[in-house]
Amino acid sequence: MALTTMRTLTATKTKTQKAAAKKSITLTKKDKKQPVKTLKAGDTSKIARGARTLKPGALKSEKPLLKTLKALQVEVPLRNIKTPISPKRAAKPAPKTEKAVRSRRNPSVLSSEIAEAMLGEMGMAGEDSALARQAARSQRERDLLARLAVSVGRYDEMPNLELAADIVFADDTDAVSALIAIIERHDDLHAPDAARVVCEVGTRAPDLLLAHTERLVEMIDVSQREMLPYTMLALSPVASRHADQLWASRDLFWQFLANLAQPADLAQGGAVKLLAALCAAGPDYARTLAGGLVDLLGKCMPKDVAFFAESVLPALGPAHSHRAKPVLDRRLKELTPAEVARLRRAQRAAQLGQPLAA
Repeated sequence: MALTTMRTLTATKTKTQKAAAKKSITLTKKDKKQPVKTLKAGDTSKIARGARTLKPGALKSEKPLLKTLKALQVEVPLRNIKTPISPKRAAKPAPKTEKAVRSRRNPSVLSSEIAEAMLGEMGMAGEDSALARQAARSQRERDLLARLAVSVGRYDEMPNLELAADIVFADDTDAVSALIAIIERHDDLHAPDAARVVCEVGTRAPDLLLAHTERLVEMIDVSQREMLPYTMLALSPVASRHADQLWASRDLFWQFLANLAQPADLAQGGAVKLLAALCAAGPDYARTLAGGLVDLLGKCMPKDVAFFAESVLPALGPAHSHRAKPVLDRRLKELTPAEVARLRRAQRAAQLGQPLAA
């Protein structure tokens, strides 16, 4: 009896242990979490297969999409899914609180500011070099002004002739430009001597003056009447090269020769030289201007006959020189021996064909 009871208890205990072990195994299987497989970037094959299983119109709600993604074991952050909120459940917006916003500089803006700063430094360096060049030009101009006859207190032309000879010898085109700038800025004190130097340089070396003649041609205008005498004188050696541009202003040049009762001044001398240069530019110009220039030789004051003849006779050429001979012969008795000698030299130069300007 005791043996039977023991066997019964043993069997019952064995069944109980097996049941507990089976329950433990079942719980272990149920509690064991399967590893979540996450899709890599670009792996949309499973999502595409899941999307094909959706019914038409299911995308109107996001729940079927969430179920499909959950079935595919795809982790989807809930913050990336915007679920519709019904008006009844819509919460009141939280009061806005002022927060200190930290401004972030745009890299493109920052790079542009750096570039501007660098360009600003380069601009400052360029300004410094420009100022240095301007200072050098100013010093050069002061040196030229100091050598003019008016600056050294001379009334003869020797200082101006010496300066012109040095400019031609050094082939100094910058000096010619600086002297023309004196005329351009209406420097009444130095412009007359500057024009004389430029005229002498143009007579000896026309190429030095031709590089700057456009500046002088632009000043041939009624608005520049105060500087026009100096401009005409400075331009006269090479005026024949710009006859087409100057021809329209011939009446303006003649206005300076309207009054011959007074001794010739720089304005009359510049006008005669310029008109003579236009006359020498070609036969068409000579036919128009030659008669007026010969009349000047007959109407000017005796002391100016030789002075005007030096410019007029070479310009007349063989075609019109015969018209000047009787006029000059008639005026010989009015001239002094020195003036007669000067007139004879001018006549010989014209007969030899000496050019008025190169």
